[in-house]
Amino acid sequence: MLRKRIPILVRQSLAMLALVASLIGTTAAKPKFKILHTVPGGLFSGLTFDAKGNLYGVTGAGGDHNDGTIFELTPGAHSWTLTTLHSFNGQDGGSPNGGLIFDAAGNLFGTAFGGGTGGGTAFEMTSGSGGWTFNVLYEFCLQYHCPDGGDPSAVIMDGLGNLYGTALAGGSYSDGIVFELTPGSGGWDETILHSFNYADGDFPYAALIFGKTGDLYGTTFSGGAYGGGSVFRLKPTSGGVWNERVLYSFCPGGSPCKDGVGPYAGVVLDRSGNLYGTTTQGGGNTCGETHCGTVFRLTRARSGGWRHTVLYAFPNPMNGSFPTGGVVIDKAGNLYGATVAGGTDGCSGGCGVVYMLAPSGNGTWTYTVLHKFDGADGAQPLGGLIFDDKGNLYGTAYSVVFEITP
Repeated sequence: MLRKRIPILVRQSLAMLALVASLIGTTAAKPKFKILHTVPGGLFSGLTFDAKGNLYGVTGAGGDHNDGTIFELTPGAHSWTLTTLHSFNGQDGGSPNGGLIFDAAGNLFGTAFGGGTGGGTAFEMTSGSGGWTFNVLYEFCLQYHCPDGGDPSAVIMDGLGNLYGTALAGGSYSDGIVFELTPGSGGWDETILHSFNYADGDFPYAALIFGKTGDLYGTTFSGGAYGGGSVFRLKPTSGGVWNERVLYSFCPGGSPCKDGVGPYAGVVLDRSGNLYGTTTQGGGNTCGETHCGTVFRLTRARSGGWRHTVLYAFPNPMNGSFPTGGVVIDKAGNLYGATVAGGTDGCSGGCGVVYMLAPSGNGTWTYTVLHKFDGADGAQPLGGLIFDDKGNLYGTAYSVVFEITP
């Protein structure tokens, strides 16, 4: 199995980042930053709200067996209360990754990167009068050479209660898969919707999103036509087959990959059907061998293809670099995200930043650093951000859950 490769790539890239130059101005009125709670075990994924305003997430380690936990944060008058809902034990999964999701009945669903039979698990948490009950829905890599996939990412759910996700290992060519899990009377059944073959992508690490017509969109960290990763779409047909199309392959011009390379997070859709995402590297040659990363947009072209635009290439590590968590969009069309590196030098390569990109109306975007982590208030925010109903941002930074009021 290859479950260690992506984290190793992240650590190696962070170690290679060079701290250069002095801070160049992209600052604005400082937003309000607040630590909601410190959570032991390592926070490498984003958060999820329930209907009552409670936050849910996972830790990559810690818990009773050091295989990770599922936790809940409940707001109070003056502080938030941390409750551990489940401790993984390896057999039911280990190193949970990706965000959690709720179904209409209030049940939680997610994935564990490892554990089970060795290839990770998909799980459900059901709430009752006696508390939460944990159930394993599927164990990956049940077959020789893992044609059913291994090391799953986060899942999403359709209106019928079916789950969709990616696994970065396994499949017909060992380059990862897109899968569907369907509930039945005898348990949950897996269907392979697509096996990657490197030419169309490799290491589909991020969660998927649904398009307006039920299409699935996602990214691969590497592979594609030029090896720098890809953005893809899967479209269902009346015969039950899903047709894959690569919308964009990164780094067509070769190093230094000014269009970006290595998308670690998925993409998001705006109201017009444009796709937005980030690449962890590329964008220029000012940040050493790994470069700084980009924020990009894919727009449908009249020809039927997709046009790629770099909205922002991180030019200065001190203002943030190596964005891993993707972006979220507010009602005004502003983009928000976080970088693992850059910012203050309290951590090796920088502790990371939270940023905003605002459209300027003339085709340009204005970049603003909302917060620079210093280690004491968190570091290296790998997971994505989410909004509450008031437009406040929430995220994780290794050991802390934080809130930012822009």
